Parts: sequence; C-alpha cells; structure tokens
Amino acid sequence: MTGPAILCAGEAVIDLIPDGDLLRPVPGGAAFNAARAAARLGAEAGFFGALSRDGFGDRLADAARADGVDLSLALRVDAPTPLSVADLTEGDARYTIHDAGGAGHEVTRDRLPALPGSVRALLVGGFSLIAPPEADAFEALALTRPGGVALMVDLNIRPGLIRDATTYRARLSRLMAAADVVKVSDEDLGWLGCAAEDVAPHALVLHTRGAAGARALRPGLTVTVPAPRMPVADTVGAGDVFDAAWLAFGLGAGQFAPDTEAALRAALDFACRAASLSCTRPGATGPTRQEMTCAPSSNA
Repeated sequence: MTGPAILCAGEAVIDLIPDGDLLRPVPGGAAFNAARAAARLGAEAGFFGALSRDGFGDRLADAARADGVDLSLALRVDAPTPLSVADLTEGDARYTIHDAGGAGHEVTRDRLPALPGSVRALLVGGFSLIAPPEADAFEALALTRPGGVALMVDLNIRPGLIRDATTYRARLSRLMAAADVVKVSDEDLGWLGCAAEDVAPHALVLHTRGAAGARALRPGLTVTVPAPRMPVADTVGAGDVFDAAWLAFGLGAGQFAPDTEAALRAALDFACRAASLSCTRPGATGPTRQEMTCAPSSNA
C-alpha cells in the first residue's frame, strides 16, 4: 500500500457488547469502524486518531492491521482506551461512552499529520467532534485538507456527551458548509430540529433511516432506496459501515458525490446492502467484497 486513498479520522474505542450476563469487548469507534469496513471492501483505507498503548489499544491496532488498514498516521499514546457500553433493545444499539482522560484527548492541532498525496476522501464525524482539544483538531484537519480531497461528514450526534451545544452546533455548521457529502440519521435530525432537505443545501445529503433504508438528496433530486430484508443480530456500527461502503464505492466509481439518479441509486444500494449485512452479525464487522457479491439488492 502506497498510502490510504480513504482516510477515516476520529475515535477508536472498545465497544462493550451485552453477551448474556457479561459484556464482550470488541473493537469500535465511528472512524475506526469505517476504516476497517472500507479496507474489508478492498479500498486502500487509513485511520487517523489516537490508539492507546494499553492492552485494548493493542487489540484495536491488531484488528485494524488484520483488515489491511493503514495505521501510519495514527498516534500511539499513553492515555487509556475509551470504552463504549452498548445497550441493545431488540437489536438497536444505544451507547454510554466512558472517555474521561481517554486517548482521543491526545489528538491536538499540533499533532495533525500532513495528508499524503494518496488521499482522495476524508471522513470525519462521531463524538470526536464534540469537545476540544480533539474536536478542534479534527475540524482543522477537515477544513485545511488539500484541494481535490472530498470531505464526508457523518454527524452521528451523541446528545448525552454534549456539554456546550452552542459551540458544537457552530462546529457542525462549519463542517457541513465545507463538506461534499453530509450523512444524517433520524436521531441526528431530531437533535438538530430540521428536515434532511435543510441540513446542507449545497452538499449531497445522505439520510439513513434504519430498516427503512436511505435517501440521497440534492437540490431538485431525491433518490430513495429500501434496506434489504435480512435477519438482524444488532445494529452496532451499521452507520459506520454505510459510510465505508459509500466511500469505497465512490473510490471505485471515481466520484464520491454523484449527481445523477442512476449513480446515486447504485451507490445507495451498495451502502445499504453493506450496512444490512453488518447487522446480521454481532458488533461492527463489515462485509468483504466477496460477501457483497452474494448479498441481495435493496429491492429484494
């Protein structure tokens, strides 16, 4: 690998997933999940964020490398790995984050990497955008990216972690104004208090709706794709896998924000199928490219 074509920037955590009376630790974090999922789909994907030198951090690094993720830009730090406790209700996941003094806080503006020339798309989002110093650093990485690097912002809002809503909203507004693609969920829209059509009128907006599928919205053009019917183990990381599949498909097609109905429908179908496949297994494990060839389409 000469360098990542897709760089996912944000948090890496350990998800604690209910398993009977126990909590089972599995690799997680929005950007980390997306990097792994994109690599599993055959894309040259990298992760930028902090990985602790503790045992959990080693486990995260090993999982990423096993999937082919480029970790050359990742920071190894002494602060502990953040933990995310998943609450599963009929398979749907809600999270409680334990991040006081965690590794992500070691990401600061003075530790930002220069993006290698291989990078074609940058993904930011998740709870790494909520509080400084890491939120300021990831915003700066996005806003100062080189020309020709597409920006995808996945809001992935975690209301329980927000302490300064005014500052956070302002940061999201700046990032959305600079983005080529903005992804929102029904939960994100509820917190923002607006419709998907009003989130970022200048950008391509992807509105994910869980079992109902997803929409892509441009001025004068809306494409809707249903989710394929599959058995659900849980929804942990499904949105991150959606992001990864969208970017991996866009890398192959040579456009991350297509502007025709046919191209939007093809990309949405691919992303919805990948996210649905990830829901058939516990944790945030995205499908491989080979598994995608056997998956039913969104119309099945």
